[in-house]
Amino acid sequence: MLRPVRGPTPCPTARPGPSVPAMGDHPREPEVAPRRESPAASSLLYLVGSLAGGSFVSMMLRMAGGVLQGRLVAPATLGLFTAIGLVLGYAPFLQLGILNGLNRELPYYVGKGDRRHVQELAAAAQAWAIAVGCAACTALLCVAGWQLAHGELWQAAGWFTNAVLSICLFYNTYYLQMTYRTSHDFARLASVGVVESALGLVLLVLVAQFNFYGLCLRALSVGLVGTAIMFYWRPVRVSPKWNIHHLKHLLIIGAPIFGVGILYSWWGVMNSTLVLRFAGIEGMGLYSMVLMAGASLEFIPSAVSQVVYPRMAEGYGRSASVGELIRIARTPMMITAAVLLPVIAVAWLLVGPVVSFVVPAYIGAVPAIKWSLLLPIVSSLAPVNSVFNVVRRQDLYVVAVLLGMAAYGGSVMWLIRGQVKLEAFPQAMLAGRAVFMLLCYVFVAHLRRGERNRTVLAT
Repeated sequence: MLRPVRGPTPCPTARPGPSVPAMGDHPREPEVAPRRESPAASSLLYLVGSLAGGSFVSMMLRMAGGVLQGRLVAPATLGLFTAIGLVLGYAPFLQLGILNGLNRELPYYVGKGDRRHVQELAAAAQAWAIAVGCAACTALLCVAGWQLAHGELWQAAGWFTNAVLSICLFYNTYYLQMTYRTSHDFARLASVGVVESALGLVLLVLVAQFNFYGLCLRALSVGLVGTAIMFYWRPVRVSPKWNIHHLKHLLIIGAPIFGVGILYSWWGVMNSTLVLRFAGIEGMGLYSMVLMAGASLEFIPSAVSQVVYPRMAEGYGRSASVGELIRIARTPMMITAAVLLPVIAVAWLLVGPVVSFVVPAYIGAVPAIKWSLLLPIVSSLAPVNSVFNVVRRQDLYVVAVLLGMAAYGGSVMWLIRGQVKLEAFPQAMLAGRAVFMLLCYVFVAHLRRGERNRTVLAT
């Protein structure tokens, strides 16, 4: 599934959308007129609920699919599939931050009321997403061909799957999803997640029938159908148009955001890479269950962040106040933490008996699963970190990420000394994320204090 975030997480039947227009075409389709929403429908909590409600259903379906998948394939088989899929964790480097620039600029210019600029930026970013996705797909197809020539059929199928999914990654996750921002859009995003998860559950019949090839077919189907629905429902209806001026602007805005964001996203990918390095393919298979368990609870803080960020960018376009940005994020974060705490307590107690009864082949992952359940608590405090991107102070965010990663690296090396245990990796991640979040809050307080001082001097 190609849903971001999902943290270190780092994949659905629908009517397909129209084909993508030629890259050089000028925008022909009129942009969807702004929707009139009631005050309740446009409130931040309503927006979060619109996305989180469907995300909860998706989470339940994904958990059921993950458990059943664990009964159908051996840990080593799932480990190979997951190991090849790590390439999609590193692939986003190719977009250079241009699509991150769209994520910041689109809601910012909506807040300023400049609809024409929104259209032009979206058209340029769409052209870039298609170009980068095709380049990544070509490179991975070459790897698949090389594996096929050497008779490595499973590896060839895995690389081919990720070649196709790389296009979905750039076009869907890094372009289309950036354009969804109203409550109506977030409800549709949640609906797409439900369709993808339901399709993934149904397509477990392919895994039962074809083993590793079934894993590939299932991932391809989910990714392609999800992208088709997202394209059909796209709220900004423009054709891709290559525009160097707008691409440069998005690069200038997005490169700093991308630089710090890629550090944070690679943190999770690096953790999985270290698991593969020290625990091997079978360990990676066991750890796939750990990642699934953690991601199953990350949907709530992920939904909050996905809604809060564009709202903060819009708010900054109107008021340019750090205090206002903190106010926007505060209540959703408090509610998220309050909801997660009892859920995680119950899950901690039940995970051992459930795994032992349902998927006994993965019983070795239980200690690591328990520790991974604590990570969403830290993530629930993260939406306020969007302040750094909105006010363009990514330098402070970089410092927090690097020191957090250093704490993670030192912790994991200390915990695996002598004997490698899977639980060492989520424990180290928890330590690193705690350091990272503490520093982020210190830096946000610094920005707020600086704003207050400037206000006092101005008066």
